[in-house]
Amino acid sequence: MHDAGKFEDAIAKYKEALELEPNNSTANYEIAYSLLSTKKTKEAITYLNKLIDGKAPNAASAYDMLGSMYDNEGNTDKAIETYKLGIKAYPEYQGLYYNLAITYVRAGKNEEALQHAAKSLQLNPKHASSHRLYAVINMTEPANKIAALLAYCNFLILETTSERSVKAYQDIKTILNLGATPSEGTKNITITSNKKDPGYDAANLAVSMASFSPGIANLSETDQLELQLKTILGIVGELSEKKKDKDFFWTFYVDYFYKLSKSEYMPLIARIVSFTSNQEEKKKWIKEHEKMLTDYSVWESATPHN
Repeated sequence: MHDAGKFEDAIAKYKEALELEPNNSTANYEIAYSLLSTKKTKEAITYLNKLIDGKAPNAASAYDMLGSMYDNEGNTDKAIETYKLGIKAYPEYQGLYYNLAITYVRAGKNEEALQHAAKSLQLNPKHASSHRLYAVINMTEPANKIAALLAYCNFLILETTSERSVKAYQDIKTILNLGATPSEGTKNITITSNKKDPGYDAANLAVSMASFSPGIANLSETDQLELQLKTILGIVGELSEKKKDKDFFWTFYVDYFYKLSKSEYMPLIARIVSFTSNQEEKKKWIKEHEKMLTDYSVWESATPHN
């Protein structure tokens, strides 16, 4: 009934269930969800607090829903407070970090958002939306374009064909051309300095330089992408090997993609990342290289993010 949009009917049935079993955690959670869908916020809070106070098996999810409710109402401070309380009680619940990151983005606090998006990814490296969020935040700062690039690539490996994938690949193409402008036979590159980590500057330079790789103009879009990514990943990987103090970005993204760049799977990765462009051609290529896809799946399972 809830899924069909019949929220009042769903609420009535949940109440019948709760008469039989008042402390049923699933019924309490689901009735809160249906109540929120009908804008009955105060009543929903009662059921969510019941789960939280009783430390029910789904109390972490109750904190998550409660925080999202406050955020959607524009009560940013209360949302942040709720998420933090949830994290304190359930530090391994990934969704709380992700949704707190979203709240921080809406509040214009990108540094805090990045920290919590990173924690979300550490808890669940295959959470596509966290990769996308990490990329979108970094995309707003030219000095962080290398971070946006790798996060978008990881997002597209996990989510290849959605509407969000189309926009993500468009952003990747923007990044790969960002800062590199041909002018009357010369090649000009503009670099925005990252004051917090100078290592980003060299990595961003690699991104711009990759668009000038010898012979790249004669390649197809997909082959250009493969060459650019392999060049960039090789350079930033070598930079990472020389760094003594590495934060989340270097260990989680750079070191992982450096391993990938040295594998045999870059032709496949280029086609997965760019799948939303000329899909039929990509489908045909992947079908002709099914063994590579199978082997990559094995490699991916055996090669976790650090």
